[in-house]
Amino acid sequence: MYCNLDLLLDGCIKARARRPPRVALLIEGFPRPHHPFMEFAKLLFLLREHGAKATFVVDWHDIRERGLCASVGDMMRLIRHNKHEVAVKFKTAPCNASHLRQQAVEALHFLQRVYGITVVSAKVQCRLPNSAAALAPLGVTVVDGIGEQRVLRDSEDVLNDLELLLHDCRGSHCVCVSQLAKKGPA
Repeated sequence: MYCNLDLLLDGCIKARARRPPRVALLIEGFPRPHHPFMEFAKLLFLLREHGAKATFVVDWHDIRERGLCASVGDMMRLIRHNKHEVAVKFKTAPCNASHLRQQAVEALHFLQRVYGITVVSAKVQCRLPNSAAALAPLGVTVVDGIGEQRVLRDSEDVLNDLELLLHDCRGSHCVCVSQLAKKGPA
């Protein structure tokens, strides 16, 4: 009898305790050229102040073109330290699975070796029906259209835009996009 009552009460408590809906916060175009480091620190402070996590979407072509930049390295370390996430955006031309997979291998190796960041999410710009299958063996999930996402473009007004977006998301829990891609309970 005691066990049944305990299970019943446990079920009632779980039914009442509803978690807020989750929304993925993606900051695309990060980092734009000549991104002020203090602005980035303020952006991280705003996220922390609201208990929000974000996925910073980096364009692989841009990162590869810039090479090893100290300011980008510092930002990547802060992203990792604050438990945010980095997703890679691929522009594949020609648009085929083997080219996408090759770019992904290069990007994952570079970001892990240079910045110590393990990438688990990607956005694919071209319409490739088997892009998810091409990246799955690498442990990368294509997150285009998964769950509810709010996308913020890294711009001159990124701090104001972030404050407005966080205000609009009150009542929701802002998470990294991989959190929506995971199976299981919220």
